[in-house]
Amino acid sequence: MPDRNITAREQWLMLGGMIWMAVALVTIGGCRSAPKHEPAAAQSQVTPLPPVEAQPIQLVSSTQSYAAEALMHAAAQIPTEAIDTEPTHIEPPQAPKPLLNLTLFSAVEIGLQQNPDLIALRQSEGVGLGVLGVARTYPFNPYLQITATPLQQPAPGSPDVVYHYVLVMQVVQLAHQQRWREEIGMAALNSVRWNILQAELNNIAQTERLYFLALYQRGIRDLVLANAELNEQLLSVSEKQLQAGHVAGADVAIVRLDTRSTRAQAELAEANYQTALLDLRRQLNLPLDTPIAIADDLAAWQFAPATAERLLTAKCGGVMAAGGAAAPYDSAADLVAGRPDVLAARSDLAVARAATRLANASRVPDLNIGPYYQRTESGTTYWGFRTQNDIPVFNSGVPLLRQRQQEMRQRQAQWDQLFARARIEAAAAIDRYERARRLVEASPVAPAPLPDELRRLEDQFRAAEVDVVRVFTARTSLIQFRRAHLDLLNELAQAAANVTAATGVPADVLIQAAATAP
Repeated sequence: MPDRNITAREQWLMLGGMIWMAVALVTIGGCRSAPKHEPAAAQSQVTPLPPVEAQPIQLVSSTQSYAAEALMHAAAQIPTEAIDTEPTHIEPPQAPKPLLNLTLFSAVEIGLQQNPDLIALRQSEGVGLGVLGVARTYPFNPYLQITATPLQQPAPGSPDVVYHYVLVMQVVQLAHQQRWREEIGMAALNSVRWNILQAELNNIAQTERLYFLALYQRGIRDLVLANAELNEQLLSVSEKQLQAGHVAGADVAIVRLDTRSTRAQAELAEANYQTALLDLRRQLNLPLDTPIAIADDLAAWQFAPATAERLLTAKCGGVMAAGGAAAPYDSAADLVAGRPDVLAARSDLAVARAATRLANASRVPDLNIGPYYQRTESGTTYWGFRTQNDIPVFNSGVPLLRQRQQEMRQRQAQWDQLFARARIEAAAAIDRYERARRLVEASPVAPAPLPDELRRLEDQFRAAEVDVVRVFTARTSLIQFRRAHLDLLNELAQAAANVTAATGVPADVLIQAAATAP
């Protein structure tokens, strides 16, 4: 009896397993014929099946086949135009641009050649030449007048003659208006040329300022980087001494904080230097990705005294005013008398003066005169000339003359005030330059990055003979001294650029023996 119950139980289990397998196969088969978004539900129904030996094989194979069909269905949904069958074109790597080494004078030359404002402004000289050409062209434009009456009814007994006459007239200017028009055109052309030279002078001075600023920022960056490297070395030594028990933890903390501070200062100095180079590229109209390097050094230049003899000799070509050395204010007046903007204002005054004379000459009416020929119906022939001119009654030209006179007074006042302001600017620029030059001469030469005293002090710190506070104090004094020397050199260089802008004297008159940095 027990064996019979076990056999029946096994039979029921086998029968139940076969039923569940049939249900699973029907369910999977139905999922294959159903839409592709329903297999997840079908798979959830297959999950609770009892663990029959043949069942896992059937489920795995069905799942794999379903995954393959799902992948094929997803691939079929991708539009064919989205699949790029052609090989992707890879751009060849571009060669790096060559490094552009700039000196002060090469930067000035590039700025004069490539500045877009100067290129556009130089085109105005052609316009001025055209205006002068128009002014030099005399208005010789005679007009011809012909009258004829071929359809006429002659009187009985009179000759059959066609009445006609011919008249040629030309305007003749009696007060030399042509001369004043030519003077206006020449003065206007001179004004245009002086304005171009003034723009070039401003461009030279601005290029010098930006170049000197880049040199100064490079010196600051090098100084801060050297300090940061020294702090890194000091931190490494301090940590080793802390492990050996020679220094306190507070001293190492001070060194660590100072190291972080110098790292941030080095990053800021590098950013300032790159900004200065960016401004220099913009001034020279160079692409922003052009690598440039400045080849000069502020400490390698020799700045000459800005004496009146030196400046006047460079400006006037060796022609000096008699009477010995002039006062600074008087020499400034002689210098700015030839400054381009002052000469442009003087040319504008000449334009206004010539326009005033033209308005005064226009008060004399022009004369229209020319030969005259006529033949009447009776056959009589007339030869002669005809004249015509205006009779000034209400408009005698005085209002226009008064307007031109006021314009001339206005230009005169502008020239006087510009000359006075330029005189003060030149004197102030020379004074600033001389004060900065004397400060640089009085300042001792900047020491090396690690003078002997500081090196010995750091050696003593490595030997645990002195504390870190003394090393920081000495290094801070050294950095402040070198920073002050760089500030003095930058002030002197910027003052030299101001002298160029205020007097028009070239930079090589004051900056001598320029040596390139190694």
